[in-house]
Amino acid sequence: MSPQAGDLFTVDGLEVEVRFRGGHRVKAVDGVSLRVGEGETLALVGESGSGKSLIALGAVDLLPPGAEVVAGRTAFQGRVLQDLEAPDWRRLVGMGIGVLFQDALGSWDPIEMIGPQSGEVLEAHETLGAEEVRRRVLDALGRVRLPRRLKYASYAHQLSRGQAQRAMLAAALLSLPRLLIADEPLSGLDVTVGRAVLSLIDDLRRERGMGLLLVTHDLGVVAGVADRVAVVYGGVVVEEAPVAALFRAPRHPYTDGLLGSVPALARGRLRPIPGDPPGLGELPHGCPFAPRCAHAVAGCRQERPCLRPVGDSQVACGRAEDLALPGTGA
Repeated sequence: MSPQAGDLFTVDGLEVEVRFRGGHRVKAVDGVSLRVGEGETLALVGESGSGKSLIALGAVDLLPPGAEVVAGRTAFQGRVLQDLEAPDWRRLVGMGIGVLFQDALGSWDPIEMIGPQSGEVLEAHETLGAEEVRRRVLDALGRVRLPRRLKYASYAHQLSRGQAQRAMLAAALLSLPRLLIADEPLSGLDVTVGRAVLSLIDDLRRERGMGLLLVTHDLGVVAGVADRVAVVYGGVVVEEAPVAALFRAPRHPYTDGLLGSVPALARGRLRPIPGDPPGLGELPHGCPFAPRCAHAVAGCRQERPCLRPVGDSQVACGRAEDLALPGTGA
C-alpha cells in the first residue's frame, strides 16, 4: 500500500500464522494492507473467526500465544516498527498507540488495584513522581465517567464489565496516544452500556484528534462512528470503502450479506448469509466466499480475486461490476 499524505498508521502485506499442537501451522491472515489517517476511524468488520482481531493485534505485535506475524510491515508516524530495537518499539507502541482489549475484565491483574496498574505505562516511559502519576490516573478515570477515587482503589472483580471497559479505556489513553486500537470493545456488554462506551470512545477520539482502528463484528455499530470500513473474510480484506458508500452500494456479496443480517439496516427483510464461515486452514480454492455466495459462478472457484478499485470501493470480487447489490439504500 502506497503511503498517502496524512497517514498515521499503515500496514503492508501482513501475514499471521497460528500454531497448533504438534507443530501444525495455518495461515490466518494473508497479505492484508491497511491505513489509518490522522483523526480518522477505520472499522475492521467481519464475522467471528474472520481474522479481524489478528490483523489489528498482529500489526503491533500483540498477538496471543500461538499466533505469530510471519510477514508484513507496519509504520506509525513514519517509523517502521519492525526496524526498531525492543526498547524503542515498546516506547513507541506504549506511548503512541493505545490498545483496548476485548476481554476488559480478564486484562487486569486481579491482585492489583486498578489505579496503580493504570499508571504503569507512565512509570515505564516517563520521568514522573508518584503523585503526578496518581493525579493523571484519577483525571483519566474521571474523563471516562467513573467515580475516580472509588475506582482507583478497586480490584477488577469489583467492577462491572462496562466499568472495566471504561477503566481500560482510561488506561489506554493515559499516555495521550495518537492512535487507539479497540478490539471488540463492546464484547460482553448489553446494548445500552455498549452504546455508551462506543459514544465515549468516539467523543474522546474527536476531542483529542486521534486515529481509531475499531474491530467489530457488527456493521450496525460503525454507521455513526467510522469514516471508512474494511470488511474481512477468511483472513483477507474483501472490500474497503468510505462508510456511506459501503452502506449505500456495497460491491462485495459478503458485505451485502452482513448488511442484510442487521435488522436495523435490512430495510424490513433480513437476508442472512447461508452456511458458516471457513475454519482456519479450510479456505477453498479461488474466492474464499464462493461456497456461501449466491452470485458465484465457475470462475469464482478457480482464481482468488485481489482488491481493485470499483466505484468508491476497493473490492476483491471478480463480478463486482456485474452485480447490483441492494445494500441499505441510504
